[in-house]
Amino acid sequence: MTALPYFLLFVFGTAIGSFLNVLIFRYAPEGRLFDAKRLGGRSHCPYCGHVLGALELVPLLSYAIQWGKCRKCGHRLSAQYPAVEFISGAIFAGLPLFFNSFYAKSSILFAAFSLPAWYYILVLVWITVFLVWLTIVVIDLRHYVIPNALNAILLVCGAIVMFITLRYDSLLFPFRDSFLKQYQLIFSPVSGIIANHLLGLIFGLVLFGALVLLSRGRGMGLGDVKLAAVAGLLLGWPDIVLATMLSFILGGVLSVILVLFRKKTMRDKVPFAPLMVLGFVLTVFFGAALITGYFHLFSL
Repeated sequence: MTALPYFLLFVFGTAIGSFLNVLIFRYAPEGRLFDAKRLGGRSHCPYCGHVLGALELVPLLSYAIQWGKCRKCGHRLSAQYPAVEFISGAIFAGLPLFFNSFYAKSSILFAAFSLPAWYYILVLVWITVFLVWLTIVVIDLRHYVIPNALNAILLVCGAIVMFITLRYDSLLFPFRDSFLKQYQLIFSPVSGIIANHLLGLIFGLVLFGALVLLSRGRGMGLGDVKLAAVAGLLLGWPDIVLATMLSFILGGVLSVILVLFRKKTMRDKVPFAPLMVLGFVLTVFFGAALITGYFHLFSL
């Protein structure tokens, strides 16, 4: 029975993922992300214009039953549809499990609603953050741009996370105001939740702003700067430092692979937001473990 709420969350998450696909496919870089005109109207095949019926709109199942093809014209549909739906479902089902473990809460979701309201709000905010990160990744891969609206949502989420962590810090499991856990004490030059979150924001803004100036916008854009800044507010210091290091390491490895296999040249652009988001996600889930592994590797 304990698995049922998570299954229901997964199903609900796939429906949200279906909406994200609408948002992504109908987004135009020259327009607004949440444009009522673009988002309005029934879903249809992008190739033949066939208006989809109810049975063709069931997340994951419709794509699988139709073998990834339009029922009308038979054209193969983008794998983005099931991928975004599945990841969205995994976010809704997986994040509550992760945060229950991270904050040492009950493993039974909604167990008589025994957990405090602020905790549910905190988890919901982080679910929102991951959904926004997912949307940013796909849009940046498609258009090489990060909509300001998504960075604005992350900014609000960062402020909420900082406020909840500050307000209920005494109720949190020890060393849980950072995903690096106890290592925050070693790497942070300042004390206090607000100071660490603001320092994270400044770090992201200054570092990536300097990279844009030095590269004259060829290396990355202002959207990346905004993303790094709001991620710094969300994750705080020193989490944002580890996330940034992971992003650049992954970026270097990926660039070498693409060049070796002749998928890209040294002058081609590679969207950096997906790598940044991957660094953020790795820090959230494995931040403390990565630092522990690093120390053990060098016997520190």
